[in-house]
Amino acid sequence: MNKKRWLLLCLITIFSIISIPIQSVQAQQQSKKLTHGSPQSVGVDKSELKEIDKIVTQALKEGITPGAVVLVAKDNKIIKESAYGYAYKYDMGQLIHNPKKMTKHTIFDLASITKVMGTTQGIMKLVSEGAISIEDKVVKYLPEFGQMGKENVTIADLLTHTSGLTPWEPTYLYADKPEEVLHYINQLPLEYETGTDRRYSDFSFMTLGFIIEAVTNQRLDEYLEDAIYDPLKMKDTMFNASNKTNKRIAATSWGNAYEYKMIDDPNFGYYVDADADDFTRWRDYTLVGEVNDGNSFYANNGVAGHAGLFSTAKDLAILGQTMLNNGNYGKVTLYDKETIDTFTSPQRFGQGYGWEKNKSWYMGDYHSDRAFGHTGFTGTQIVLDPAYDLQIIVLTNKQHNGPLASGSYPSTGGLAREIADTVYKAINK
Repeated sequence: MNKKRWLLLCLITIFSIISIPIQSVQAQQQSKKLTHGSPQSVGVDKSELKEIDKIVTQALKEGITPGAVVLVAKDNKIIKESAYGYAYKYDMGQLIHNPKKMTKHTIFDLASITKVMGTTQGIMKLVSEGAISIEDKVVKYLPEFGQMGKENVTIADLLTHTSGLTPWEPTYLYADKPEEVLHYINQLPLEYETGTDRRYSDFSFMTLGFIIEAVTNQRLDEYLEDAIYDPLKMKDTMFNASNKTNKRIAATSWGNAYEYKMIDDPNFGYYVDADADDFTRWRDYTLVGEVNDGNSFYANNGVAGHAGLFSTAKDLAILGQTMLNNGNYGKVTLYDKETIDTFTSPQRFGQGYGWEKNKSWYMGDYHSDRAFGHTGFTGTQIVLDPAYDLQIIVLTNKQHNGPLASGSYPSTGGLAREIADTVYKAINK
C-alpha cells in the first residue's frame, strides 16, 4: 500500500469515528419528544410539586373557576398532568343534573393564547422560511391598510402591540364576515403614534391573521393546521371546535353578557357610541365549543388572529416543547433557533414579538429572564422557560361560574402565579 492511500484510509477512519457521536447527537435531537416521567427523574421534588393539588382545590372552593387542567413538563418529560373540578357544570347559571367532570383530555377555548400558539406561530414559520420579514410594512400585503396614518405600520409594530391601533372595538356591530372586518380595520385611524406606546390590541393580531392569509393564500385555520398542527399531530387543536367535536369541550360563559356590558355601560372598560340592544345576534345560551370572543365569533366566523383557537394542555405542550427544542419535535422542524430567540427576546417595552416577558402576575417570582408566555381571557395561562427546559400550562374555564356582581370575572392570574412559584421551588429544592 502506497503512502498516499494509507493516509487517505487513516483520514476516512478518523472521520468515521468522529462522525458517529455527531450523528448520534443529531438523531437524539430529532427524536426528542415529550414522554411521561417522574418528577425525580428530572430533579424535581415530588412532595413540593404535589402542593399544586391543594392550590387548585382551594381555588375551586373559592369559586375562582369550576375546573382546571395543570400540566408541568421539564426536560421533555411530563411530570404532572392533572384535572380538577368540572368542565360543564351550569346551563345559563342553573346547576345541571349530571355535571361533566374535567379530564386531562378536555378541550379549552384558549382566547388570547390564540395570539401566540396560533398567529405568532404562523408568522414565525413564514419569517424563518424567508417568506416575510418582521420589518415589512403591512401595506406590502394589505395595500388598503395604508390610510388614516397607518401607511408605515410594520409587522413588528403589530407583534409588539405598538402599532397605534385601538385595543378593542365591537367590529360585529359593523361587519359579519372577515372581508368586512378587514375593510373596517383598513378604515380605522391610529389611536396614538406608532411606536410611542404599547397598548395591548386585538386589532393588531386580527391584522396579522389577515397578513398570513394574504401571504399563504389560505384561510388562517387551514394554514395553521397544514403548517403547524398536523405535522406535530396536534389532533385536538382547532378553530370552531363545536363543528368537530362536542364531547370533550369545557363550557365557558353564559352567553355574551360581558361584551353586552362593554357596549352598554360607558364606565365598563370602553366607551362605545352604539346601543347594545341594536345588535340582534347576542347569544343567550351556555357556550360550548363556540369561541367566547365576540369579534372572533360574530364577525370572523370563529377564525381570527386574536382569538378562536381551542386545544388541550397536552397539545399545547407539544408545541411548547417544539419551541424549547429550538424548533424541532421528532422529525418535524417548524422554524430555526434564531427565529425563536428573536421572537422570545425583549424587543419593545420589554416584550417580545407576540410573546410576553417578565409577567410575574402569572409567571411567578422565580422564572428566568429567558421565560416567555401568554394568557387568555377565558382563564388560560402558559409559561415556557428555556433556562429550565420547563413548561407550566394552567387551563381553566373560569367564565363558567358566571360573572361577579361587577360584571367581570375572577382572575386566574393569582392561581397560575402560585402554581408557577411552587414548580420553581420544587426544582430548586
